[in-house]
Amino acid sequence: MVDGLIKQYNKIHYLTYGCKVNQFDTDKIKSIVPNSFEESSDLGKSDICIINTCTVTDATDNQILKDLRKIKKDFPKIKTLVTGCLAQTTPEVLKASSDVDFIVDNANKYLIPKVLNNLEAYENEVVSDIFALDEFDDFDEGIKENRSRAFLKIQDGCNYRCSFCIIPFARGKSRSMNNDSLLDKISYLHDCGFNEVVLTGIHLSSYGLDRNQSLLELLQKIEKYSPIKNIRLSSIDPADTSLEMIDFISQSEKICPSFHISMQSGNNEILREMRRRYKISSFTKLTNYIRDCIPDACIGTDVIVGFPGETEDLFLETYNYIKNSELNYLHVFPYSDRKGTRASLNTDKIDNFDKKLRSKKLRMLADKLKEEFQSKYIGKTLIGIKEKNNKVRTRNYIDVNIADSRIEQGRIVKVKIDEILNKKVLGSIIPQQG
Repeated sequence: MVDGLIKQYNKIHYLTYGCKVNQFDTDKIKSIVPNSFEESSDLGKSDICIINTCTVTDATDNQILKDLRKIKKDFPKIKTLVTGCLAQTTPEVLKASSDVDFIVDNANKYLIPKVLNNLEAYENEVVSDIFALDEFDDFDEGIKENRSRAFLKIQDGCNYRCSFCIIPFARGKSRSMNNDSLLDKISYLHDCGFNEVVLTGIHLSSYGLDRNQSLLELLQKIEKYSPIKNIRLSSIDPADTSLEMIDFISQSEKICPSFHISMQSGNNEILREMRRRYKISSFTKLTNYIRDCIPDACIGTDVIVGFPGETEDLFLETYNYIKNSELNYLHVFPYSDRKGTRASLNTDKIDNFDKKLRSKKLRMLADKLKEEFQSKYIGKTLIGIKEKNNKVRTRNYIDVNIADSRIEQGRIVKVKIDEILNKKVLGSIIPQQG
């Protein structure tokens, strides 16, 4: 019966929602799916659709459920297997949906091959306690990548409880990959031809704390022992980022000078309500120090707009703080209630119309900050990685559009910034001798 099922359901289409960690997890799933299954880029010609979900906002949940309805409406014979954060936090919602055939939560992703090999033997959910996980789920034997750079998840989970965030309940306790295993994987990725590896995690700054190690110690080992040319960090927490680490990165030949440091608000009152573990003065000290030590660094952040209790005056305080800060780009998110979080119980909610207006204002400021940063490099030559679609991403996180080029994806190149036109950075490749 198993062989028959494999023959019947042998083409898999993958959908991924959310962050770089989820993208990496999808690659891990692909790497452990039996060879008897074939990945399909065409949903309409697929037998199974594996949906790796996110649950960071209510809007994300609604979009996923809407997409599931459309998949089943357009392709009623396809089997849907939902995994990821939404499957972990609210499996009852998915179980009640006729659009979902199978549920496998974050804690049990390694069981997906068994589910696929014997679909009839499983009921429609495989769900367990995510907080029971004590070890990093390092179950991938090979990472299937088709990108300019490789993403490597080195940490999962979070031990903190920001009042707006549901992610700890989707990912569990903080867990880290072993140093030796991590260095081996970076070497493997280098041998596969990658010149850049992005280190990702749910709370990357917590890397190693469960192993009496630290992110700084890891970076020092990578600098000393790894053959990779570029290492890029994903989002880090200002509460756990030391000036010592900035000093090290300023002297590093491998760590890229780009920093995404999650701020969320420029107001201490709102930060306290968010249960963030720092004051805005600490964030300022950190970003100013980065700018002093690494003048070419690109510094970005996340901002939540319309958090409960954020008056117009408090919003303007955040706006003016960002306007006069060392920040070069923003990711702006309107606040969204997440059931089960402390902030969702607050009664002083902000009207959706006001949230949209504030978000628009901040995004306009973000465009201005980004262009100001990029304009400093007009006429200058930078080092970057050749991307798809004739783009180069520089080490300090500038995406440069180039003329049609036959340079292979993932290659390190020199690019001259020529001009900025309609919010696009235009540049040209500098031929390298030899």
